[in-house]
Amino acid sequence: MKYVYYATLYHDENAIGVKFNDLPSVNTFGSDVVDATEMAKDALEGYLLVAEDEKISLPKPTDAMNIKLEPGEVLLTVVVDTSIVREREDNKLVKKTLTIPSYVDRAGRESGLNFSQVLSDGIKKKLQLS
Repeated sequence: MKYVYYATLYHDENAIGVKFNDLPSVNTFGSDVVDATEMAKDALEGYLLVAEDEKISLPKPTDAMNIKLEPGEVLLTVVVDTSIVREREDNKLVKKTLTIPSYVDRAGRESGLNFSQVLSDGIKKKLQLS
């Protein structure tokens, strides 16, 4: 699902603080504006994934024109598509340790076999995940 929420960037000591106007429990910061913008998206993604999983109702985003900014604050539009985030997370690689006979290891390495790919393909086939 696609979401749009507005965050406010503000100076906070040696960092750029980020707060979401409609989601007061979602806050983060960055070392500069670029970092703060990336952290804002990351924080919102995490919050929205949990909210969807836990069926937490989300507030309707306040219209940008109705958000009051203090001097020095900047409004940031943060767009998150949780279906893309979930797909990215589902494709994250996980390291596994396995034990195979030494002659199989030797033959596989000599033939240039990609052990990770063969294992992944075999598990997908066995679990009918194609």
